[in-house]
Amino acid sequence: MKRWLFWPFLLLSGVLFGPYPAFALQVHPHPEGLIAHLIAHLFFAFAMGLFAYRIKKMDLLKRPHWRYLFYAGILLVIWNFWAFAGHLVALQIPKEAFLAPEKHEHFCRQSFSIKNYWELFYYLLKNDNLFTLPAFYFIYRALSRMESLLRGET
Repeated sequence: MKRWLFWPFLLLSGVLFGPYPAFALQVHPHPEGLIAHLIAHLFFAFAMGLFAYRIKKMDLLKRPHWRYLFYAGILLVIWNFWAFAGHLVALQIPKEAFLAPEKHEHFCRQSFSIKNYWELFYYLLKNDNLFTLPAFYFIYRALSRMESLLRGET
């Protein structure tokens, strides 16, 4: 199939079938799912910490691509502990703090009220993308540097 035929088909399929809400929130059954999830955070933090430690121990920080991976590992360790704390604080939040979702035609929005310090702390801990976004950027930069080295560019 010609490449120029693909784009109108993709656009037309989006118009015909329309957007549907993507519910990206995964709720773990209490308490087994939450405990397994918290253990996974600790394991991933340990793995990323060990990864960053090995990069430093092997004296690979002189190379830019390894330095980027080191930064990503450190940020992912911080993110794991940040998210771990967020899950623990979420247990302290009453269900009444989450207001009923407002139903709209194409999306569903849930509101959250902040009335005390636990709820404020929960809200701050939910902003964990402050660590994941730079971490993935560093991974991207490391892979880009590795690719340029493989091509013989400097």
